[in-house]
Amino acid sequence: MVRGTQPGVVFDLDGTLIASAPAIRAVANAYLAEAGLGPPLSVEETIAFVGGGSPMFVDKMLASRGAADPARFEARYAAFQVHYRNADPARNVPYAGAESALDALAAAGHGLALCTNKPGAPTVKVLAALGWEDRFARVVAGDTLPVKKPDPAPLRHAAQAVGAPYVYVGDSEVDAQTAERAGVPFLLHTEGYRHAEVNAIPHAAAFSDWAALPALVAGLAG
Repeated sequence: MVRGTQPGVVFDLDGTLIASAPAIRAVANAYLAEAGLGPPLSVEETIAFVGGGSPMFVDKMLASRGAADPARFEARYAAFQVHYRNADPARNVPYAGAESALDALAAAGHGLALCTNKPGAPTVKVLAALGWEDRFARVVAGDTLPVKKPDPAPLRHAAQAVGAPYVYVGDSEVDAQTAERAGVPFLLHTEGYRHAEVNAIPHAAAFSDWAALPALVAGLAG
């Protein structure tokens, strides 16, 4: 990075800024109950299935209940999306200190953007419920572009609003791979929904306490 600049910061959402597994689990279980597709998901299953976008989540969920059927997937996915769009956004809770970290970064002159695989409609509802509609210069959701993470295009599209240089903050292997493909530093939130050990996920720095993030970003700026 260029010494003396204030890098932009692009964030993932689920498992990074917000603990969304309880909300996603509630959506999944409402759908499973309506469809009569077996027992409800556990928290552990929900976390194991997130990260690759809503279609991948539904695919894994259906497979786990012995309901994998490519011929019926589109209809089942559409039914799931109805529940997702109508879910209570208040179930999504920011991680302790995340909001203060966003405040600190913005005050220090860092441009902020969001890049998530969460579909657009639920993303907008969550941001509105949190009062975060105006926090990010650009919000790129899982259906904003024809491709999703780990394709780097959504991250690059989000970063256009904050300029170069920039860093990506996320919690998962998918996020790390996205940053690597985009050629930018990755900061790993270790308390999210990763499936591998921290040392197995490529990252420039890792943090569990959100109070540490502004200094980590400033350190990358040199």
